[in-house]
Amino acid sequence: MLNGALVIVIAIVAYYFIIFSKKVKKSVTTLLLSIILYIFNPVNTLTLENIGKIISFETLGILFGMMIIVEFLKESGFFTFSAVWVIKASKAKFWAALFSLMLITALFSAFLDNLITILFISPIIFLITDTLEIDAAPFIMLTIFIDNIGGMSTLIGSPLNIVLGSISKLDFTQFMKIMSVIAFITFISTFTIFRKKYTKAQTAEFSEKLKRLGNMKPEKAITNKKLLLISIIVFALVLTGFIFSSAIKINSALIAVFGGLILLFVFNHDFASFSSRIDWDTMFFYAGLFSISYALDKIGVTQSIAWIFKPLIGAPVILMLCFMWLSAFVIPFLSAVPGTLLLAPVVKILIGYGAPAELWYAYAVGANLGSNFTPLGAVQNIVGVSLLEKHGGKSLSFSQFMNYSKKTFLVSLILGTFFVLGLYFVKF
Repeated sequence: MLNGALVIVIAIVAYYFIIFSKKVKKSVTTLLLSIILYIFNPVNTLTLENIGKIISFETLGILFGMMIIVEFLKESGFFTFSAVWVIKASKAKFWAALFSLMLITALFSAFLDNLITILFISPIIFLITDTLEIDAAPFIMLTIFIDNIGGMSTLIGSPLNIVLGSISKLDFTQFMKIMSVIAFITFISTFTIFRKKYTKAQTAEFSEKLKRLGNMKPEKAITNKKLLLISIIVFALVLTGFIFSSAIKINSALIAVFGGLILLFVFNHDFASFSSRIDWDTMFFYAGLFSISYALDKIGVTQSIAWIFKPLIGAPVILMLCFMWLSAFVIPFLSAVPGTLLLAPVVKILIGYGAPAELWYAYAVGANLGSNFTPLGAVQNIVGVSLLEKHGGKSLSFSQFMNYSKKTFLVSLILGTFFVLGLYFVKF
């Protein structure tokens, strides 16, 4: 009983620092609390000898490899080039430019890092809104929504999905085939909702002002052509490896790390010189969360949650919809990765009891769409709001963020409900 109480207390304290504290680094706090668990050993199997079973090195490996690849793409000017090219190609037509830019955002977030995507798209958004002389907040919010929606379509598209993939062992290609459908549907609905905010007269004026950006030259954004070419080739090969990982029987983490190391080797970087460009805070934060989640599982918290839903196994449709909506309202307040580390093992247990395998997708739909509801839903939400404040001095409160997101969130969840029903009955 005492052991279980220690784990629960540490989990609650970790949750507080993850969600509410801004004075202490959540990565340091979470890892420190996990080390306390190892020291006091409230769970017999929580030992360094078992660390390979406790911490998902597959998740960390994918993050590590992709961080390296993204940094090389970033250095080459790939992101800025893509965004500027979109504006140029749209011929100063406001909706064409914005739609294309959001499409680029969705594609970047599906195969690269959500946080990197928001960091590189937001300056283009600010350039557009400054040119149009309008409030940037609605546009940054749209970018955040599309960033999360694009990320839901693949197992590497968001930290949430990376963790989910390591627990579920879902096939990369099958996941992308299924989730890209709901990602596309919610992309269209989100953009359509946003479009209704502005009249034809306003958008005609926007298009006229946008012509000021018509002389921008995308090629000037490229800083190193050789670096760009090789980085894109390596990224394409890594992505191909992810798609065929089941067929070639090579772990996705090994593929990602291999791609990152190839770039380090070709461009003669060592770990010491490159280490400052790796997001170690995220890596250690996840390592700590995995340990806390493991302890919660072993003392029976995960099993207890699963028992609550077990009576619904005989009604699989109700179970899937309940879990989808539950995750959609838990994730925005617990945050994506902590919430997934708590709920994904529950899904695994329920499927072991006889629940349909489609329950994984019901959770993925609810959790990913739920990320858009509050600023706590995902780290890129917080960063997007922070960038908005730095740019124009406008701060979005928790309630203001939810006011922007509530319609998009509810509409996407309704669409997600129909999607989950179709997934179960049609088996597409």
